[in-house]
Amino acid sequence: MATVKLTNVKKVYDNKVVAVHDFNLDIADKEFIVFVGPSGCGKSTTLRMIAGLEEISDGIVEIDGEVVNDLQPKDRHIAMVFQNYALYPHLTVFENMAFSLRLKKYPQKEVYERVTKAAEILGITEYLTRKPRALSGGQRQRVAIGRAMVRDSKVFLMDEPLSNLDAKLRNQMRAEIILLRQRIDTTFIYVTHDQTEAMTLGDRIVIMKDGYIMQVGTPTEVFEMPDNLFVAEFIGAPKMNTFKTDLLYENGKYYVTPFGAKIEVDGYKGEKLAEMNVKPQEIILGVRPEHIVLAKAGGENAIKCTIEVNEMMGSEVHLHVKTESGERLIVRVPTINLSFEEREALIYGAKVYITFEGKVMHFFDKEKEHNLLIKREESTSQDEEDYSLE
Repeated sequence: MATVKLTNVKKVYDNKVVAVHDFNLDIADKEFIVFVGPSGCGKSTTLRMIAGLEEISDGIVEIDGEVVNDLQPKDRHIAMVFQNYALYPHLTVFENMAFSLRLKKYPQKEVYERVTKAAEILGITEYLTRKPRALSGGQRQRVAIGRAMVRDSKVFLMDEPLSNLDAKLRNQMRAEIILLRQRIDTTFIYVTHDQTEAMTLGDRIVIMKDGYIMQVGTPTEVFEMPDNLFVAEFIGAPKMNTFKTDLLYENGKYYVTPFGAKIEVDGYKGEKLAEMNVKPQEIILGVRPEHIVLAKAGGENAIKCTIEVNEMMGSEVHLHVKTESGERLIVRVPTINLSFEEREALIYGAKVYITFEGKVMHFFDKEKEHNLLIKREESTSQDEEDYSLE
């Protein structure tokens, strides 16, 4: 078993700067969990407290049911992969990977077996006699992962291991980490600022901001039902379009009125608004770029826009458009649905019409920025007022 539990964990620097606030999380055995968030949100600090590289100001960290607050990193049965590889430049790949085993005085035969097995899994057998300077960035990162693999570790900690690689190598290494996870069946805690890495790698994602947990959930949960506006805009690329509009309730149905249109909130979202007894109000509406479609001029709920930027991405084009009321939106348009002439017409200054359906919308409180479709345990006296749509 390799469970990890953090209870009310807090990190304070110089008795005044709080880097991590009251962090609570249960990580299951063999789970791959990702801490993600912008720079300075506390994700790496939390990882380093688990590793024992940062002192815990308050709270408890347990690994396999054992409190490890006062244990040295070497006694926590963890292996860590750093952003900068941290390889010894004067040692060969083999000796870099074998270093921790030699410190623990493992027999030479076992050292050889562990290192060669890890090298085979990572595809770096041919580089075992080379030194780090003769390797590419991706190869060095494999060596750093291999050095962690050879240890008897209950938990794998990875601190932004791909951030120093170019885009092509990052994509390749993401796939290799997924395969690695399948081969070495252990618990992973992975830190990144890249939401694409978080979505593709994690069983669950912990989204952080300013030292607080904003949401914990599966990739599908945080994408389809973001807990608040921050999560909604952070997860997804390009980010979700958000803007203020009115939520209406007429004849037993909900409507929104963005940019002069009037769109019914149908399907599950409409049913959920009714179940939550959401009152008519001004809200922040969210619509992902891939859920906005081009419409015909004069069509029902067609919103007139002007193209400001055209980003051709190959299989799709990202249109940055401006509505007549001055709101800027991003629209993802699959190029397979467009003729060559239609694609060529999507230029700066061109007029286009867009629309979207009620079932793809996200609804956020204008003041508190929380998702109106998610029930809150705590409520203010105003929230508790007896309100009925009937």
